[in-house]
Amino acid sequence: MADIIDEAMEAIALMEGLEVEVIRSRLSGPGCDICEHCGEEIPLARRQLLPSVTTCITCQEIQELRERIGQAGHAGRQWAVDN
Repeated sequence: MADIIDEAMEAIALMEGLEVEVIRSRLSGPGCDICEHCGEEIPLARRQLLPSVTTCITCQEIQELRERIGQAGHAGRQWAVDN
């Protein structure tokens, strides 16, 4: 029985490690001048503060709200903003 538990714990540790690497790669990557969701320019002050940013403040707030209420779907999913 301990072997199964050890294998499960090892698998969990590997998955957590992969998740951390994905987050690190996202944070260390280059940011964008244009929001990947709405296409508006991301303000210079925001890009300077968060060099890897890919969304404007409004789209980031919408994304975080959707994640909080469980309607975000896949984390990397694109969505459209009505203009």
